[in-house]
Amino acid sequence: MTSYNTIGIIYNSLSEPASKLSRKIIDNFSNDKTFWSANEIDILNQKDKINQSDLIIAVGGDGTILRVAHLVADHNIPILGINMGRVGFMSEIEESDAIKALPWYFEGNARIEKRYMLEAISLKTNEVFAISLNDIAVARGNLIRVAEIATYIDGVHLATYRCDGIIVSTATGSTGYNLALGGPVLDPLSKDFILKPIASHMSQFGGVVLSSSSRIKIEIISDQQINFSSDGFIDKQLKKSDQIEIYQSKKYISFLRKKQSSEFWGDITRKLGIRKGI
Repeated sequence: MTSYNTIGIIYNSLSEPASKLSRKIIDNFSNDKTFWSANEIDILNQKDKINQSDLIIAVGGDGTILRVAHLVADHNIPILGINMGRVGFMSEIEESDAIKALPWYFEGNARIEKRYMLEAISLKTNEVFAISLNDIAVARGNLIRVAEIATYIDGVHLATYRCDGIIVSTATGSTGYNLALGGPVLDPLSKDFILKPIASHMSQFGGVVLSSSSRIKIEIISDQQINFSSDGFIDKQLKKSDQIEIYQSKKYISFLRKKQSSEFWGDITRKLGIRKGI
């Protein structure tokens, strides 16, 4: 059992309660541990701190955790999420429980839960567009006009969608945009991922669940500019004939967890209001 002694705290820059909780954590535990803290904007100029840390605490909502995940993806440093938001599917601890709960995690009692990521490259330039813990969306821009997007799975033409866009979700992201579109929720430890059209016109084909070895090629058929987005904050532009390939990344994110992975199903139904209970 390895304890965590050098701990970074990255908090939501727009949340004063998140900033206050970060300071409170340091005040309570700095006698025994070494801490640093920064918001998710300032840390971009202090990235050297990340690789010096045993653990990163993300204080905020799921958006904060996604930004932290992109920062630690190259370093294999675990994340402990404290939820300051409304739902917090990826968080481990609620704000009200944080000070009482943290020592148990600091002493190395938690299990490590791996969450798998996606990677997208441009087939024209071989440029890595982005990695993603949650989802990758390829969708129409401001024009109120359907996009035409061809999709291929391992070289086989799946469908050419006339739609608002396409979303590709990891197991982690299956509880996000995918779920809002009526897609299935995957086990959080699954390596599989989901391809789902957004508001597809004249099509009853609602999407597919793909194995971890699958590779998706997306080709832009439309004349208009198309937006590419990873995890809701990495944005690029695509145009006609651009081709993107999406596949499982070799990178993954580690989260500290207290509960067994099976508890995920009870937690998600409670957070969605489907099942009441503690």
